[in-house]
Amino acid sequence: MAVTEVEGAPPGGSRFKGAAPLAAGALGIVAAIVGIVALTGPEAPAPLPVPFEAPITANPPASAPEPGSAMPGVQVDQLPGGAANMGMEIVVKFKDDSKVKDIIDSFWRDQNSARLKFDAWKAGRPEFAELKLDRVTYSNELVLVHSGASPADWRLPAMREIAKKLAGAPDISYAEPNMTAHPGGQ
Repeated sequence: MAVTEVEGAPPGGSRFKGAAPLAAGALGIVAAIVGIVALTGPEAPAPLPVPFEAPITANPPASAPEPGSAMPGVQVDQLPGGAANMGMEIVVKFKDDSKVKDIIDSFWRDQNSARLKFDAWKAGRPEFAELKLDRVTYSNELVLVHSGASPADWRLPAMREIAKKLAGAPDISYAEPNMTAHPGGQ
């Protein structure tokens, strides 16, 4: 039995070769439909019912919430004079990192050891007297905080003055203050 040419099929080809692109397209459509049915079919979870909510009134009740019934939130303690309880750290970058390289390298291995090395190093630098090492950045910056030797309400102005002194030191590239609010007075 000889294969005959089919109308619309390429010359010298069979009807199966001509139908292959059409079959591939149909198979893609069937796969897409099966995927959609699988995602949205009868086994798909039903939408959750919307709970009843009381209508919003134009004038809410003026009574204060009972103690302990209010939603918890962040409380910021206030210092005398109305200033928020703020903390400050100073980010210090030396022009020559070799002066503090030992501290920086130690920090990544043992933070307590690095803090002890910083305390020993700052003995020769009076401008660092009220500071302690908090952390080291990936850019080899020292992040310094107040040692806590002075009363809390004096620390913020003292840190501003220390940052100015450090920024004027000839071996320091920059000393930038970084203010942070401490919620809950922590």
